Amino acid sequence: MVAVVTVVTAAVLLTACSGAAPTTSPSVPAPVSASMSVSGSASAAAAVKLDEATRSRLQAAFAQTFAGATVGGVATPGAVAYVSVGDQVWTSALGVSDVATQTPIDPAGHGRIGSITKPIVATAVLRLVDQGSLSLDDTLGSYIPGIANGDRITVRQLLSMSSGVWNYTTDQSLLDTFEADPMAAWTVDRTIDLIRAQPAAFEPGSKVAYCDSNYVLLGRIAELVTGKPISEVVRTLVTEPLGLTGTRMPADDEPGVPDPSLGSYLPVNGQLVAEPDLNPDFAWTAGAATSTVGDLARFARELTDGSLLSSQLQAQRLQTAQFTGIDLNVGYGLGLLNMNDLIGHNGDINGGGGTMLRLPEQDATFVVLVNLSTNSENASGAIANALIDQLYPGQSVHR
Repeated sequence: MVAVVTVVTAAVLLTACSGAAPTTSPSVPAPVSASMSVSGSASAAAAVKLDEATRSRLQAAFAQTFAGATVGGVATPGAVAYVSVGDQVWTSALGVSDVATQTPIDPAGHGRIGSITKPIVATAVLRLVDQGSLSLDDTLGSYIPGIANGDRITVRQLLSMSSGVWNYTTDQSLLDTFEADPMAAWTVDRTIDLIRAQPAAFEPGSKVAYCDSNYVLLGRIAELVTGKPISEVVRTLVTEPLGLTGTRMPADDEPGVPDPSLGSYLPVNGQLVAEPDLNPDFAWTAGAATSTVGDLARFARELTDGSLLSSQLQAQRLQTAQFTGIDLNVGYGLGLLNMNDLIGHNGDINGGGGTMLRLPEQDATFVVLVNLSTNSENASGAIANALIDQLYPGQSVHR
């Protein structure tokens, strides 16, 4: 769920809000993509052709990056990659979903998506805003009392990673517990109690810093507003309207990855360990969802085009502010990440993860899912970066 600064891609340049960012910036920077084109034109899409030569280059870049895709000294068993430009689509799958049986990975399979859960949950929350069920200016404290600065933190600040609440995934003992036992007993209420017990990381609105706690709190707010479990809220407001039949926000009794599964593995002390089940309440609305590359490609278009939102709210969703302390064009909007002109999100969680990015002006989409991940690292960003470099080399960000 918590991504870390790496050299491979700005899609993983997300650091926890517990003090990783310097304190030299007293206010949130101005938006870095406040007036983006939200849909690609036919002429722009025609600039890149996925002809045989280009597909061969994509396949070679995928294969080369996958060959070096290690996490914690362990090779990634399998990965699926998707690229589209206009109505041209290239999809490829490498490796296996089951290392014991050597079952080839299914390009249509389901995988863990980690923090790509966040834009899905954000879309549900924004739809509730459009419906008048809540406001972006509502305070956290009006729904969930007892959190530091809760009377001044707004729903908008939770969505935009500028609230300053303490990040529960910086609790190393908690992370260690779930690495040792992914089905350890846990509840969302316990997560919220942990957040209540900690001081604020910074003043609301003074920084932009990645924080999983924001999205646990948003999930609970959505439940309180609707009187329904978040799995039902996401289904009725997001996945069903978009036809995302392969995407699931799991209920408490759904710890596994639906079949067909891409597989789910974790590196432990240099060894590959199967991780078939995770207690959904640990990551919850910050990272527990599962999906497919096809569904994420459709959802990426929703993020940039906003078919489910009013035009006014969609414009606000796309306004991103640069992460505090990161000297790159990487920022966060209302539940989405920008990397230069690319819009989307990445995700890491024990057992799998992915990267989903869209270049709206070119009508181009990139999605990668992998079946090996920790809570802070997987190879999907490196693979996505390699594919982006083949078509739009000025858009990826390397340190």
